[in-house]
Amino acid sequence: MKRKLRLMLTIFFVFVVIVGCSSESSKTDNKDKKKIIYALPDEPETLDPTLNTYSRSSIVMQNLFRGLYKIGPDGKPVPALAEETVVDESQTKYTFKINKNAKWSDGKPVTAHDFEYSWKRVLNPEVASGAAFDLYYLKNGLSYNEGKATADEVGVKALDDQTLEVTLENPTTYFLNLLCATSYYPVRKDVVEGKESWTKSPKTYLSTGPFTLTEIKPKEKYVLKKNPNYLDADKVQIDTLEIVFIESPEAELAAYMNNEIDVSDNLSKEALAKYKDTDEYVAAPRIGVYYFDINTTKKPFDDPKVRKAFGISLNREQIVKNVMQSTEKPAYGFVPYAMPHGVQTDREYRDVVGNLFEENVEEAKKLLAEAGYPDGKGMPEIEFLTMASQSDKDIAQAIQSMWKENLGVEVTIKTLESKIYWDELEAGNFHIARDGWTGDFLDPMTHLTLFETINAADDVRWSNAEYDALLKENKEIVDQQKRMDNYAKAEKILMDEMPVIPIYFYEDSYLVKPNIKGVMKNYIGHTYFEYAHIE
Repeated sequence: MKRKLRLMLTIFFVFVVIVGCSSESSKTDNKDKKKIIYALPDEPETLDPTLNTYSRSSIVMQNLFRGLYKIGPDGKPVPALAEETVVDESQTKYTFKINKNAKWSDGKPVTAHDFEYSWKRVLNPEVASGAAFDLYYLKNGLSYNEGKATADEVGVKALDDQTLEVTLENPTTYFLNLLCATSYYPVRKDVVEGKESWTKSPKTYLSTGPFTLTEIKPKEKYVLKKNPNYLDADKVQIDTLEIVFIESPEAELAAYMNNEIDVSDNLSKEALAKYKDTDEYVAAPRIGVYYFDINTTKKPFDDPKVRKAFGISLNREQIVKNVMQSTEKPAYGFVPYAMPHGVQTDREYRDVVGNLFEENVEEAKKLLAEAGYPDGKGMPEIEFLTMASQSDKDIAQAIQSMWKENLGVEVTIKTLESKIYWDELEAGNFHIARDGWTGDFLDPMTHLTLFETINAADDVRWSNAEYDALLKENKEIVDQQKRMDNYAKAEKILMDEMPVIPIYFYEDSYLVKPNIKGVMKNYIGHTYFEYAHIE
């Protein structure tokens, strides 16, 4: 996910990592037998679950918080803070009983009122959370976010301290999976609305999960300790989870080889070459896609012929194999592999639907000429916005060369650091911009909903009434054959008009020391340490 993350009830697969080096050779193990050090390329963009749409932030908060449900060791959603769930015949009303032993990290009880407050905070238009669309499934969730309904009309209500009543707009087969996402986590009103900025200090940062935040060193590390007040604290075997920030994959590889970190998943080409054939290397599919946003409000990209020309003039195989030197799959659609088909459940959606466009330089030249730019002549100045990692820069430079060679178009590359990057994207200060998304649950809706008119306003700024109608219908029906047909039609519209250019589908490649057991990666790309232990 450039942003986020969430989940689905049917088929979740998780890799339990059984890899790493002996405690005798590990510097960290000698200091603390129950400590794991894990690397991320940068700090989380936010530590507030109600504001989160980021993948990196989600990884951190998935270890700090628990909601009504969580991902179990087998990869499926299981009750976390909810001890009882009742669904009515309409499949739109859920009644949850909060476990009486559920506590915040300061020892105070977690109540149904905490959930009601948190969910309405996500939807509150004054809060302006980017995660609001996650909760549009709630009755009047969208209407409240648009200022057309009141908070009291939203379908979440605490009947008492232990009872939470939730009403949905429509039956949603993957709703329990959504409850595992950070946007459905509770935050506590007295802390959030306190005098201090609650996410800036461990003193004010309260959580409900297996670990608590005990130390923040900006740009260096976050230290998480086992939460003694967590509901399943007796099952957590790690005392300390240290998350260090290493921007460069090359530096991360050096840290891993020097036994300074135990888990690494920002792998360089050198790391892949060195460890790919060892037991310390694990590769797992992930429901994510690396792509480029096109600002459809700026010339020349207000013309779909120009967008399509840019999209089909690339050589994705060359990017993946030669530039990245990875095992990811080139993307000729937007919904990734690893997403199961809703009817042919033993097959992946991508295999059933197939590729939705082909690379064709001659056709791209023809489209560009029809749009009034033969051989790129008359093309206005184009800026390609990307992030500052070496991988992103390598990909941008390769694609810049392809557009120059294949279309005769000059493109200027501009690189920005992460925290500035997303602000520029939201402000629309780009022509083409690097983006990525990891889905939240195993249904194509988690990817295709990004480009509904209401959600596309802060990136591609594209709108298509037929596309919106197909997804709207899929939110209201349970006929899986009809839903899959609608998804295929909607995705074809998206790829024909190409407001986004998919490049490749994500695959999670990571390293774990052989003495570290039980580290989990799911199809969403989250790394869980709740079930980890050290031999």
